[in-house]
Amino acid sequence: MLLILAMLALSACGQPATSRAERSKPRVEVTSQAVMLRRAPAANALILPDGTLKIDDIDLPQSPATRLKLQKLFGHLQMLRQQAMEITPPNNRPETMRNALTLSTTPEIDALKTELLHDIPSLQPYQESFSTLKASQR
Repeated sequence: MLLILAMLALSACGQPATSRAERSKPRVEVTSQAVMLRRAPAANALILPDGTLKIDDIDLPQSPATRLKLQKLFGHLQMLRQQAMEITPPNNRPETMRNALTLSTTPEIDALKTELLHDIPSLQPYQESFSTLKASQR
């Protein structure tokens, strides 16, 4: 009995590290209000519905053409999120980012991502984030 308790205690010790490692992975998180690009230790980048790009809560001015591309990217990611939420039963929806739904990219999203990474040098550190798209319920 003591051996079983010791094994349970040891197995529980690894979970916080695993959770922390999962949270620190580069990713794009799509919420109902914003698209967040995360890449530790870099500051979070935020794309808002109107095409505003913020890094570390600082607005980065963009040309009208680039702002339109950011709006389109936001729209495409929101459509993917909405589709994922519609096909996932309410009791299986994620409550936290750790359990967020994984999304698959589309050719349109890939094209916009490539253009935006070229047009906005400050987005270059977030390139790896686009390989993991997550839909959050919030």
